[in-house]
Amino acid sequence: MRVIKISSEEISASSHYLHVRSRSVAVLKIAAICTTYFPASHADVIVSRWLDAAPTDAGWGWQPCTQIASLYVAQRRPDRRPLDTPHAQWRSLAFDHDLDLGQPIAHTYSVLMFDSIRDALTLGGSSLAVDGVLLIGEHGDYPTNALGQKLYPRKEFFDQIVAVFRESNRCAPVFCDKHLSWNSDWAQEMVAVAREMGFPLMAGSSLPYSFTLKPPLPTSAELTEGVAVFYGGAEVYGFHSLEAMQAFVETRVGGERGIRAITTYRGEGVWEALAQGAWSRDLFDAALAACHNVKPGNMHENACQSSAYDPWGSPTAFVFEHADGLRTAHIQLEGHIEDFAIAIRRRDGAIHANRWEAGGPEDFYGHFAALDAKIQEMFLTTCSPAPIERTLLTSMTIAVCMQALTTPGQRIETPQLQIAYQPQP
Repeated sequence: MRVIKISSEEISASSHYLHVRSRSVAVLKIAAICTTYFPASHADVIVSRWLDAAPTDAGWGWQPCTQIASLYVAQRRPDRRPLDTPHAQWRSLAFDHDLDLGQPIAHTYSVLMFDSIRDALTLGGSSLAVDGVLLIGEHGDYPTNALGQKLYPRKEFFDQIVAVFRESNRCAPVFCDKHLSWNSDWAQEMVAVAREMGFPLMAGSSLPYSFTLKPPLPTSAELTEGVAVFYGGAEVYGFHSLEAMQAFVETRVGGERGIRAITTYRGEGVWEALAQGAWSRDLFDAALAACHNVKPGNMHENACQSSAYDPWGSPTAFVFEHADGLRTAHIQLEGHIEDFAIAIRRRDGAIHANRWEAGGPEDFYGHFAALDAKIQEMFLTTCSPAPIERTLLTSMTIAVCMQALTTPGQRIETPQLQIAYQPQP
């Protein structure tokens, strides 16, 4: 199989589509490596629209021009109910862990389904036979540790992918959904291996590709502080908040220089930290004002929530001191809001704020279409549209935060987080 690399000069990115100038090229083949595959899972909202784009996807910039050639799903429980709904209706199904969607989707769209990662990458042959890899290590029955980190096997899957690359003496671009790993050392190793072997590695959240500020934040601006509010769990959704903020602040003058110290807060300590100025009240209020999904009543009472997947409960807060003096904070208000919102202050005093305008069930979670467009751009050009250092920093930072929540209010120096990088042009 011939590997096709399309130069950046042959691609024009409009606000709606990724256009490849007309020339005769083979369709690139993509392997999807997933932990599980049920309606509205990350495997579904990322991989399924590759097979059959939703009617609203063009508005998010998605137009598939590469092909899902193979599928591996780690957890295909024999007791999981088979999907008996016609494939044209699967998008109307609720988020249901008990429905097995992978096998019927693969059958409907003639995707080869394999029982091992190696076979999915080689298409059952002896060497690498695909041009890109989707590593969707989100959702599934995996343990959660005492810090609230779900131990998804992203690094284990990555190692198996890399083993095929080494055996084949050829590599392909890899996208890793969300964190690189829950383990900071493993996240660093993944990036080091990709650099050593020379293949593009992209990772992270969909939020950086579907979040805008009002007014737009100019590049190379001098920034002094950013405050984000979020919901949904300190680790699982805190990572999204970190990614969204980082995508904006990394564009500041001088780029990102890393985080030199963090302090976390829990429960009543969050309100005490706010009163003492751990983050600016006006930015906190600006982020809250941007939210639409706010529960009426007292914020302090509403935000006293807990859930089975998050041992820390709500509220929680992370405050970061960046190496260049920038301060950023992320405050979880589970029970009071169901939004992600950000407010950022420039040195001249101007504030840029907004909530995340997410796609929902009505457009099959359209923000993932925006993410798919960026992933496909990497497959076509063999260049990641986002610096991998961003997600290395956010992956390691959220891991440090989970440990720091065991000692709330204590400032912790973080030399390991002083990861300097420049944003992509």
